[in-house]
Amino acid sequence: MGFGIILVGLALLIGVEAGFGVVGYLLIFAGCRKLSRIHDDFNVCACLALLNLPYSLVSGLTLFKILPQGNLAVNCLNVMHFVFSAAMIWYFCIRIRAIAISGDDEKLASSALRNALMSVMYYLWTFLVLVLPFMRNTVMVGILALFKYLLIACGILFLLSCGAKITTPSQIAKENRENSKE
Repeated sequence: MGFGIILVGLALLIGVEAGFGVVGYLLIFAGCRKLSRIHDDFNVCACLALLNLPYSLVSGLTLFKILPQGNLAVNCLNVMHFVFSAAMIWYFCIRIRAIAISGDDEKLASSALRNALMSVMYYLWTFLVLVLPFMRNTVMVGILALFKYLLIACGILFLLSCGAKITTPSQIAKENRENSKE
């Protein structure tokens, strides 16, 4: 259905600063497009994934010293990345929450809300560290990095449960038939 593709893309976002996000966001785009066959609202998530591509590309180029670090364009891309990533994750989780509520799955609905709130908190915290110089100390940045990995781990577990609880055997069989025709 697309959850597996999104899961691999999310795992690649661990190395978003090294340029792995280019592939990660493309996989998230492809997974959201597959999910949009079931529900059109996932097209918004797909578009937001594409809007994150420039950040990942520029991050990789600055890491390898091809582009200078700290210029205005890079800082603007950072801010845009925070906004687009937070919006993408929020929108995805809220769509999953709506599907879970319609299917009477309160546990999945609460997991979706938890992931949405954790993601917004992470991106707000990252933005504050970027904007406020007194927050740029080693301890704060280290805690933020640990929170990022916790968030990605929670996202992976969330996607696994989405694939298990939302995808039905008939949907899997239908998708396999469609894939064999191509």
